Amino acid sequence: MIVSCKADQMGKEFIGRQIDRKLIEELKTMGVCPCGEKGEYHTLVVDGPIFKKPIRITESQTIIKEGFWTHWFMDIKKFE
Repeated sequence: MIVSCKADQMGKEFIGRQIDRKLIEELKTMGVCPCGEKGEYHTLVVDGPIFKKPIRITESQTIIKEGFWTHWFMDIKKFE
């Protein structure tokens, strides 16, 4: 899932989205590298074959941080 993204390229609505074919196509139309290779976004893996069980985020908040770039971030408050 996307946990941070550059605010000048992507809106806060992208925070928490799962990466799937629909999102990849949407990113391509926006001119954003689907792999996030230019730092457009960062991800958190919440499930996979090496996991005993998925990580479930039960409470989070989307915040904006100013720095070298302005980024949206998922501030994870609670998880299981």
